[in-house]
Amino acid sequence: MERLNSFISIAAVNSTDEFKASADFVCLGEHDELIIQQAIDSCIEQGKNLYLYNGRYQIDGFYDFGDGGPLTAFRFPNAHREIIVRGQNHEYGFQKSFDNGVVLYVSEEALNTIGDTPVDVLRSTWTPKGIQNGSNLNLENLAVVLANNQHPIRCIDLRRTDRVEVKNVSLISYGDEMINNRAGLHIPPSVPAVGCIGLTMTDGSNYNYSNYTNVHTWGFDEGIQVGGEHVVCVNCGATIGRYGFTFGNYEANCGCNHPITLINCLDERNIHLPLFGRFCGDNAPAPDNRRLVGEQEVTLIGFNIERLACRTPGGEVGDLMREVVPGSWKGNIDFTAQPAWNQVNEKNFPVWENDGSGVGIKTRNNCHKTVCDTAERLSYFPMLGQQIFDTDLNKMVVCIDPQNKTWVDFNGNRV
Repeated sequence: MERLNSFISIAAVNSTDEFKASADFVCLGEHDELIIQQAIDSCIEQGKNLYLYNGRYQIDGFYDFGDGGPLTAFRFPNAHREIIVRGQNHEYGFQKSFDNGVVLYVSEEALNTIGDTPVDVLRSTWTPKGIQNGSNLNLENLAVVLANNQHPIRCIDLRRTDRVEVKNVSLISYGDEMINNRAGLHIPPSVPAVGCIGLTMTDGSNYNYSNYTNVHTWGFDEGIQVGGEHVVCVNCGATIGRYGFTFGNYEANCGCNHPITLINCLDERNIHLPLFGRFCGDNAPAPDNRRLVGEQEVTLIGFNIERLACRTPGGEVGDLMREVVPGSWKGNIDFTAQPAWNQVNEKNFPVWENDGSGVGIKTRNNCHKTVCDTAERLSYFPMLGQQIFDTDLNKMVVCIDPQNKTWVDFNGNRV
């Protein structure tokens, strides 16, 4: 990695003595966000980046930075360059403690100061629009852990960031339940409050691409709010919350028209399957300036679903995938779905709500054959427009009504 002297370094109260001795700033274990902000300001003054040694950093407050944005624990200025924020290590998988890697822990005392207006843990300087405003962030090897998920708070808010690189980041909403009740892989946490959000992406158009690699959220109202354009997510996941992923479900001020691509991502044990919101499309030119809704491309490659009520917050499952404006999103989704613990992927699995949602997206259950007999074809819950060569009928057939499993041949005759 880059020479450490190009970084401003911070140690936590429980970092090793060696790390504390070499750090530029040492946190005290309470209101560490104030020392982190001092270190961020020093990075801007000295043209450096930020490095955090392993340890637990206590976040005890949120502040008004006078820029019109949400209250936040700390804020990155618009430096007109990329700012790298790098932790020493990152714990993979279900985080089981606060003792591994770099952990930003948001205390219960801090959460209890939040009213009805959402706050942030981390954001950039607020601007009228989050495009070409001089703010680029590169975040790596960090965990943000909330004491509980009962408050409106965004862990990472990128709405006023031009473009980002986010890698090896874990966001956990139920820190106290994790320690006291062993919530996690087998025990779901409490149902999250509305507005408890893991990560919110950028404000429409990005200046160049934005990339997210190995980002995972646990136990949020919305785990990852996907938005913007030229977005690529690789090996990202969202688990045991209300919505794992939402697309275009937060206000965007710039165009949202170019591709969003997710590769090998997962949505497991959430109450609802992904929601596709109305912030999808471009802006009409002046003087009209109205919002044009629809036609944005989204592609999900190898999307993994687990839908298990018994390991879902509240013990129930809710909506299938749906669009706020049915038919507005376009693209391709291929997926597999596991309906119970320790079972093979399910072939007879409906994935879209029966309200016109998904009609513009070519969707495929990867467990379906492209050539099979009539009995096997009819055992599937099909997708709109799905094509199968039926070996009993000796011809290709197309599904025109998934809900009623209605198929026609290429002449439009029902089969």
